[in-house]
Amino acid sequence: MVAGAFEPTGEDRETGATTFRWWRAIAARQEGRAFLWSPIALTFGIWTYFTLATEPSIFGTAAIALLGLALLWLGRSVPILSLVALLALGFALAKLRSDVTATPLLRATTAEVLVTGRVVKADTAAARRLTIILEVEEIAGQARDRTPKRLRLSASTKLGEPKAGTRIEAKAFLSPLPTPVQPGGFDYGQRLWFEGIGGTGRIAAPIVTLDPAIPWTYWLDATLADIRRTMGERIRAVLDEPLASFAEALITGERSTIPKDLNQSLLVSGLFHILSISGLHMWLVVGGVFWTARAALALVPRLALGYPIKKWAAGLALGMGLFYMLLADSGVATQRSFIMIAVVFFAVMADRPALSARNLAIAAIVVLILEPEAAIEASFQMSFLAVLGLVAFYEAWSRLMAGRDGEAAPVRHWLWRLGRKLLLAAAISVLTTLVAGTMSSIPAAYHFGRMAPFSVIANGLALPVIGVLVMPMALLSAVLMPLGLEALPLWVMGQGLRLVLLISDWVAGFPGAYVIVPQSSGLAVTLMACGAAVLCLLAGTGRWSGLALMGLGAGLAFASPDGPDILIERTGQNVAIRDAQGLLVPARPRRARFTVEKWLQVNGEEITPADAVKRRGWTCNETRCESKVKAIQVVFVSGMEGKHMDCAGIDILIADFPLRGLCRNVPLRIDRFDLWRKGAHAITIASGGTSVTTARGSQGARPWVVVPEARVTPYRPLQPRAFSAY
Repeated sequence: MVAGAFEPTGEDRETGATTFRWWRAIAARQEGRAFLWSPIALTFGIWTYFTLATEPSIFGTAAIALLGLALLWLGRSVPILSLVALLALGFALAKLRSDVTATPLLRATTAEVLVTGRVVKADTAAARRLTIILEVEEIAGQARDRTPKRLRLSASTKLGEPKAGTRIEAKAFLSPLPTPVQPGGFDYGQRLWFEGIGGTGRIAAPIVTLDPAIPWTYWLDATLADIRRTMGERIRAVLDEPLASFAEALITGERSTIPKDLNQSLLVSGLFHILSISGLHMWLVVGGVFWTARAALALVPRLALGYPIKKWAAGLALGMGLFYMLLADSGVATQRSFIMIAVVFFAVMADRPALSARNLAIAAIVVLILEPEAAIEASFQMSFLAVLGLVAFYEAWSRLMAGRDGEAAPVRHWLWRLGRKLLLAAAISVLTTLVAGTMSSIPAAYHFGRMAPFSVIANGLALPVIGVLVMPMALLSAVLMPLGLEALPLWVMGQGLRLVLLISDWVAGFPGAYVIVPQSSGLAVTLMACGAAVLCLLAGTGRWSGLALMGLGAGLAFASPDGPDILIERTGQNVAIRDAQGLLVPARPRRARFTVEKWLQVNGEEITPADAVKRRGWTCNETRCESKVKAIQVVFVSGMEGKHMDCAGIDILIADFPLRGLCRNVPLRIDRFDLWRKGAHAITIASGGTSVTTARGSQGARPWVVVPEARVTPYRPLQPRAFSAY
């Protein structure tokens, strides 16, 4: 080999120097912007905690927290160290939150038991059903140290409608927290656990009120519930259905009485988000109060010239926002929206820029400190990315307009100027809708598996109606209700809602208006979200590298392999196989419908379980279903406990009852006991063999994961009708 053959030439050195200068120029443009990445660093730390297979020790977490604090102090002038410190602190925050909310878990279903406690919240879940969050005092026959702090109970309104704060007792059937419908699926039990809930149940007998007196700590909740009930009655006295339910959802947050066809129309058109009182509604209400108050104060010259009326208006708007949040039952999305708005209006009071990426970062940090689990939830991810996109768009638009300020504007007719302004406003409305919709669709597609391709059209037409007609009249009607003068603004609001429904129905009727997409891998979605953050937060030309990251994530999403070949429901009521086209085929048409619907949705299929069963794949009789998957013979049996069964030629045997010694020669047997211990199963068949994953195995050994225990009562085979609700 010739010496120096690989030494850089002058041209190479010049190229390297140019690249170095380019990177230095990009880095210089980022000076002072490290803080904007703080919530993202916190988020990655929180994600790290939730991805662990086992719970970290308190001592190990304390060491990580101390390391984070030390790095935060040492890295004051080194941004990368500060971000690493925040990552460590995010991990510690998640662990702290987990320990604070920890509660004993129910580990077995119960027969009818007497439950005593105080009602924390009683929400209308449907037209004739309540959801009651009960702070438990006693569960008959349950040791105190094994009694959950709270239970989530469902009850018919015929059994009673207790108020928040009242002390009650009721007979109920209790169950452990639900497990995911498939390995790696959404863990609703985890969400309940972070609310201090350790079990669920169904009230089966009339509710007995032991003490109607409401402690002062519950007075606000009880008062707001009465206000919501009264406002709902006033709304229904003026508007007919479905407009009354629609209006009630926007004013008080009560959504239980909205008809299914209205929900479906809004879902398909991409307008379903307007039913959730979150950022849009808070901004319209708080912004409307701010503008009105400031305009009214400006009419008094002495006040306008001598006092900070802008700050007064901001304070009044914040007070109205707080009341609206409480009236809307302080849902998680509502609370987070209020925090973000509060940061903006505090900036107004402090004479700082109101709408900026820095304020968004502060709001996100506050949310993550108070509720670290928000980092893994769809509502926070969607709202953060949507607002981030809007802030970046606003900053880019401001720079564009600032560059044109020095240009001399040609003299035009006033009609031309008016038309230009209207056209510009319409273009900005469409662009902001496109930006917010694109950004929020990244986590939405992952969590919900749905996309509304024409939502830009629906939102572009409906949001001006909501902003100009619906929400101002909603606010005015709420203000006038104590005077009994709400009829006219409610009627006007109803006409606006009627127009919104017309737009929604029209867009929902477009061919391909509703698309179900298969769930992508977490890595693919993370890359797309990081790419979006880079695009919005980096300064200079380096931001365009975010598009490459988004493209890489999208490519991984489309290249994601098919899911498991066989899915087994957590109680053994149903089994689905994947056919040669990658479509799921359930064995039974009516069993475990809720679970099968979720399986189909995750697989990107817009089809009902009844239609999916009609596909070729299973051969069934009353007790036995057979199929061949990749040359593997699969048999699913039900209701055959204690009966003779032909086991010849079976490779995989699935039963909804304990197999015990039956068919011991079958290579893979999964029975009722396996499902009871490990939850839903997924089987993947490959050339190297068959692999089995379980829901509890995917959850890991975490404090919110239920380790089941046998009931004291004798085992009785489960009947299909007992699970018809699923």
